[in-house]
Amino acid sequence: MQSRNSTFFNFRFAIAIAATFLCLINYGFTEEHGKHETHQADKTAELNVKLHTEPQTIIAGKPTVLNFHLTDKKGEPFTDLMVHHDRTLHVLIVSENLQILGHVHPEDFESRDMMAELQGVYTVHFTFPASGRYILALDLMTADAEISKHLYVEVQGENRMQEITHDLRTEKDVFGYKEEGGDRFTKAVSIRAKKDTSPYRVKIEVPEQIKAGEMVHIKYHFSLDGKPINDLVPFLDAPMHFAIVSTHLDGILHTHGTVPMNGNSEKMKNDPHAAHKMKKSTKTGHQHQGPTPEKFGPTVMLMTTFKKAGHYQIFGQLKHKDQILFPTFMVKVDE
Repeated sequence: MQSRNSTFFNFRFAIAIAATFLCLINYGFTEEHGKHETHQADKTAELNVKLHTEPQTIIAGKPTVLNFHLTDKKGEPFTDLMVHHDRTLHVLIVSENLQILGHVHPEDFESRDMMAELQGVYTVHFTFPASGRYILALDLMTADAEISKHLYVEVQGENRMQEITHDLRTEKDVFGYKEEGGDRFTKAVSIRAKKDTSPYRVKIEVPEQIKAGEMVHIKYHFSLDGKPINDLVPFLDAPMHFAIVSTHLDGILHTHGTVPMNGNSEKMKNDPHAAHKMKKSTKTGHQHQGPTPEKFGPTVMLMTTFKKAGHYQIFGQLKHKDQILFPTFMVKVDE
């Protein structure tokens, strides 16, 4: 009887030890997770951005130098940027009429000043094609946080941008622009600029109703001369880049497309993180999705959530051979 009681006692003692160990692990994970979340929030809050332009007054149609001064909350240079999607800093530029797009990076220019970047100054060049208000969004990554900031500029000049229009078509021609080498395209793109036809065609599948706060899946189908395109290639280490802006011009969401696995998007619909896992690469640092095939198509999927009701312009950017395509669609989001 004593042996049996001793065995039972030992069994209970082992269970108690295991439970205590698991609690300690869980506490440690929760504490560390909490620290990470706090640090991430602090990291985002402590970044300050000041813009200095050359010339000081921006004139439509004339080249402009945009110098972004990044500092932390102590006023020290903010320099711990990591390469993500093949660039250290993504600068997205959108006009208030949601017709003009720019996507540039310090690495895109031969005049890049590495010494200035050590002082927290990052420079890009851009020519604003029309006068009016523009939103500029900076997208960057550190070792433990993704950070987005935005600001506004007023562009002067006689060539005034057109009024905003609500175009809810789901099928359009899309024009190709020859890349400038190394996935570079530094010019502004106007979605109204070209009046002729294009051999490229894109159609989107979008839900009949999009509700604010709910995950939405939008499929893009690409064709060339009426035939599906099966040889799209990665652009800036992603199948497709998106800049999503509302008519309120209150921010820019920079996100990325995914490629349906084996032509089947059901798993992606059920798991919004499928084919979009965070990974590290010695070549490019942090990535926002899993491995992108060397060639893919004709379908790319956008998974996103619109925070509030309204009309949103979804600027797309992807690559076919040496052509950069800019498919742009507007969607309406309900409460």
